[in-house]
Amino acid sequence: MTTAAPAWAVGVCAGVHAAGSRDVVYVPDNPLSHVLRVFEHQFRDVRLLLATREEEAFGIAAGLYLGGRLPTVMLQSSGIGNSLNALTSLLIPYQIPALMVVSMRGDSGEWNAAQVPMGRAVRAIFESCRTRPSGRQTGRPRPWASRERPRSAPGRSAPACYLSLSR
Repeated sequence: MTTAAPAWAVGVCAGVHAAGSRDVVYVPDNPLSHVLRVFEHQFRDVRLLLATREEEAFGIAAGLYLGGRLPTVMLQSSGIGNSLNALTSLLIPYQIPALMVVSMRGDSGEWNAAQVPMGRAVRAIFESCRTRPSGRQTGRPRPWASRERPRSAPGRSAPACYLSLSR
């Protein structure tokens, strides 16, 4: 028996696809598993690439971009801390665009206290890196779609945008 995919997961996939990304590098996460299933069944032209660590995911994304692709990186908010060096020493200074889909932990109602500090810091981290949010989800994730490709203006903001999915 197969259960229907949540509407928010379909919306995320449709948005990533509409943005022109056909390569999704991901670090496994339970909420993102819904998104992965939708990609596998409804967007077969999207290639899914498993990374074991967040900084590895951003390194793969940089290589994809240098090879002419528009990558997406999917990770949990706690992995933002792991990936800061890759973001601030590779993607940002070399203006390598990547769409980030971030599954949020540590917001209101979080059962695991260890997730709260990074959950609270994610938005400030992105703002301090001058990364533009393309969406901020609160409560139940809503369908999201964007036809705009990530881009940057030199000296203004980092060439990445992110979408966060709250639990």
